[in-house]
Amino acid sequence: MSTVVSPSKEGSSSDHEDLALNEARVTPIKQSGRRRLFIITGIAGAVVVVLALALGLGLGLGLKKTSNLSYVTTNSSFLLDQNFVVTNTSTTRYYEFVISEAVGSPDGVERTMLVVNNQFPGPLIEVNSGDELVVNVFNQLPNGTTIHWHGQLQNGTNYMDGTNGITQCPIPPGMNFTYRFTINPNQYGTFWYHAHASTQYTDGIYGPLIIHSLSEPIYGQYDREALVILSDWYDVMSSGLLTQYLSSAGIDGSNYGGVNPGAEPPPDSGLINGMMNGSSFDLQPNLRYRLRLINMGSLTEFMFSVDSHVLSVVEADGTSLVPVDVHRVPIHVAQRYSVILTTNQTVGSYNVRAEMQATCYKLSNPNLNTMVLATMTYGASPTTPNTQDWSDAFPSLCLDLNSTMIVPQIAMNPPNSTDTVQIFMSFQQTTQSGGTQTLAFMNSTSWQAESTNPTLLQMSKLGIQTTFDSSQLVITNDNITVVDLILNNYDDASHPFHLHGHVFWILGEGDGDYLSGVSQLNTTNPPRRDTLTLPGYGWIVIRFITDNPGLWAFHCHIGWHMAAGLLMQFASLPSQIQQFQMPSYLSDQCTQQNGGLVAN
Repeated sequence: MSTVVSPSKEGSSSDHEDLALNEARVTPIKQSGRRRLFIITGIAGAVVVVLALALGLGLGLGLKKTSNLSYVTTNSSFLLDQNFVVTNTSTTRYYEFVISEAVGSPDGVERTMLVVNNQFPGPLIEVNSGDELVVNVFNQLPNGTTIHWHGQLQNGTNYMDGTNGITQCPIPPGMNFTYRFTINPNQYGTFWYHAHASTQYTDGIYGPLIIHSLSEPIYGQYDREALVILSDWYDVMSSGLLTQYLSSAGIDGSNYGGVNPGAEPPPDSGLINGMMNGSSFDLQPNLRYRLRLINMGSLTEFMFSVDSHVLSVVEADGTSLVPVDVHRVPIHVAQRYSVILTTNQTVGSYNVRAEMQATCYKLSNPNLNTMVLATMTYGASPTTPNTQDWSDAFPSLCLDLNSTMIVPQIAMNPPNSTDTVQIFMSFQQTTQSGGTQTLAFMNSTSWQAESTNPTLLQMSKLGIQTTFDSSQLVITNDNITVVDLILNNYDDASHPFHLHGHVFWILGEGDGDYLSGVSQLNTTNPPRRDTLTLPGYGWIVIRFITDNPGLWAFHCHIGWHMAAGLLMQFASLPSQIQQFQMPSYLSDQCTQQNGGLVAN
């Protein structure tokens, strides 16, 4: 449900009503104790080999196929409404979200899902730059939840970022939380929202957020717009897989002894716009379509293409690019691209392809069909396409487009750095488990959500004097600084990292460790985005400005990895954080966390 109302001032606690929902089911879940984590090395362990069928593996092996469902799709064509008025005149746009369980089978296997307004993917939010966005979220789940607005800068409204244990406590079952913030007037492009509590978004709590602007450099260079939502999918609830993933043995026993650290459960299928089969795009001939690609998956990088149609890449994570023509676009978890496709080939139906990069997985699923197909038709009645994939080979490396292909249209050189932060990410065994359990670390810290005492609320009381728990790695700056963040990867897999509240410059990346003065960096209009890909056994350097007050998460967007601890925070301008006028219901809900807590 969405409504456009007249402009109003920033919300106060009086704008929010605590409304109980009659159908909410409250099931208390015991919160796990805080982990006392220390890295140990040199522990030898036997490899425990457990058959996939014995453990279940979450692969859905042998599950009954069905087509029953109790939810509806957001939009059968996923074409954006041409009647949406793009204007510089701001307004307030109001939405109501009800988060609940539903039964569905996006890939043919019936299971319980988590959905928004009984829709999957969730409803489209469409705004103009400068609009005020108000979303009243009602939680009908048996557990707490939050909603994060991925890529939104939230300058001055960090407390609306929707990050469990950092900017808020989970919304308790049967209660609601009103998110109210202003879209940055200089922000435009393709974004999304998703649950940010444990691995909940893996089960379906996600949807698109599109920001229009007359100032967007690529505005007017296309005739129509369509959404292409890519995601991986599991045939069982993520909560059970997460328990197994965080166990000493891991998903298949290969975590034991650190033989295959951090090995994630491989998905059972891939989806295009919420469907494994049958998704279609009914277009018109001889028009330019802006396809807004969003990877809402939890693990998988996709390689996107359309048979016989060249794609012109024009946007990455909200930054307009100098157009570059490609056959395929690699898109990692949480990233977004816009591509222009012109319907100027022979009329008929064509394959739309989203190839799941299974070579990036540490474990395999023998039943996974990695080629996810949809149909694009124009100038004719839809038929089953017999078109062929592009013949040129594509790399199996799990990386972004080459940085030389991501050139911002509005050139911007970063200022000189004034501070350097070096982080080493890894998967390590812990002493608490006797050297058997493997968790994820940023330096020597494995994050755990403080779901009853978020770090933002702590700092709002004590400011720069705040002392955080040992499970929180927080870099604090009470002055505006220009940070070079050097991230070294001691894992063999690539990792998509997202920095909340910022758009950063990517200065360079490479293999091995970063070496100051040796590793090459580019400061001439480098790529700008909010989600990067860290190469396996490699490094990346980003630069950003700490001019946005708040507690900002920097984490791997692979859901399993964040739940295992792969998150740190930047606390910017604590003195300004103490001046935030946060709504009272934010802290009130932290006092009502007596049941239904999420684990991370």
